[in-house]
Amino acid sequence: MKTIITIGREFGSGGHEIGFRLAEELGIPFYDKLLVSMVAEEGEFAQKYLEEMDEKVNIHIAPFLATRSNYSVYNQPVSDKIFFRQAEIIRKLADEGACVIVGRCADYILEKHPDLLRVFLFGELKDRVARKEAMNLEIEESDMTKHVQNTDKKRSRYYRHYTGKVWGDRDNYDLCINTSVIGINETVELLKRLVLAREEKK
Repeated sequence: MKTIITIGREFGSGGHEIGFRLAEELGIPFYDKLLVSMVAEEGEFAQKYLEEMDEKVNIHIAPFLATRSNYSVYNQPVSDKIFFRQAEIIRKLADEGACVIVGRCADYILEKHPDLLRVFLFGELKDRVARKEAMNLEIEESDMTKHVQNTDKKRSRYYRHYTGKVWGDRDNYDLCINTSVIGINETVELLKRLVLAREEKK
């Protein structure tokens, strides 16, 4: 199997569960929070700090800072250092073979990979809020609705900063799925069938 599946997702749309179960069904590696641990293992950043910075960017940093001619590793903001190191790991994992990667602009980082399948998951706000409420998460916001909306804003800002594209725009993906309509189990099965069909054509 060669297919690399990247999953972008609105918060609460089931991205982690769907990605994990899909990888299990296909018998391939799954990467989500594990990417944070892989960066932490290199020793430059503490695990807890990386978790706090995960898919976040300092909003005062101008987009595409890394493309400027005077930009260097010595004056990179910490969030950029983390992103670029994570991007290197993502490329290495994709070169090793089929896998499922959730978030972290993987669809953009691997956009020229010949075996890439880019998926974006979304859902109705009320369903996403209910899913997260059922998990009994500890949150800073006054209610789960605000937490879900704020998390989406952070992910959108992160994606635009490092790709220059609009997070969730259908033009950036091969398949967009409303998990409120399709369902979690059905989405896993749909993606499994699609990947296997693609593999048969190779």
